[in-house]
Amino acid sequence: MNKLKKFKKEKNKLITESEVESKLDILVKGQINNSQELEAIRNDLQRGFIGLALRNEKLNQKLEIAVSELNAMKKERDEKAARREKWAKRKRLPKRDPINSEIYKLLIQESEGPTYIATRTRIAICLLTVTGIRIGELLSLKVGQLETLLNEGWISIDRLKRGPANHKAFLTSEGKKLVKARKRDFEFLFLMKDKDSYVFTSDRKPNQKLRRETITMDVNKVTHSVSKLLPSKPNITSHSFRIGYISRLWKDTKDIEFVRQTIGHRNLNSTSGYVSEMGDQERQDRMSRINIA
Repeated sequence: MNKLKKFKKEKNKLITESEVESKLDILVKGQINNSQELEAIRNDLQRGFIGLALRNEKLNQKLEIAVSELNAMKKERDEKAARREKWAKRKRLPKRDPINSEIYKLLIQESEGPTYIATRTRIAICLLTVTGIRIGELLSLKVGQLETLLNEGWISIDRLKRGPANHKAFLTSEGKKLVKARKRDFEFLFLMKDKDSYVFTSDRKPNQKLRRETITMDVNKVTHSVSKLLPSKPNITSHSFRIGYISRLWKDTKDIEFVRQTIGHRNLNSTSGYVSEMGDQERQDRMSRINIA
């Protein structure tokens, strides 16, 4: 009896262990399956992370480009602001007075003399007066261009400050008279130089183009002397010729676009800085001549 009970107990015990082993097998298989699923999930996540990293890298590159462009724009704005501030704080030169016909005659008288330097200075004064060119634009002129000016009433000029090349400057009727009055100086120069020679050269080196500082000093020496002779002591310099030329064109035509093209300015703002405002009477007279409603 006791042996029978013992056998049943052992049998039940064996069944329990068998069930445990079965369940362990199931668990192991489940773990294997889970491991495969986990591996698949891990691979998916890894691929996802790699994709995100690549996208983030591209976004970072785009961000760096955008930041670089913004910095460049900011730098440009700062530089413009600095230039505006510098321009606003610039040392302003005293107002220069224009050259008129009376002052021109005195300048020619003051520069009289038989030397090459005196002749060179008179020709410079004449050209500055009748063309309104900048003094630096004189330096590239050649003798052949002066012959054209004397014979045909115009001269081709390479404008400075990004102006047009080979710009034709035409003489007014008064300008033609002034050039004709200096014919002796021109002919003296024609005897000395070839057509392809520079007009303004050193007296010691006739083939070497004159420095801008030298011709400016020569002209300003004469203008300063004449200024002292006049009661009003006008402030006249080498740039006063250009001021006087533009002022006369504006006074005679009142056409600022014509003045701009004649003088070689690139925009109207530059020309506007030279012209004076019209008074009420002048504006009224001009309006009365316009036939519009």
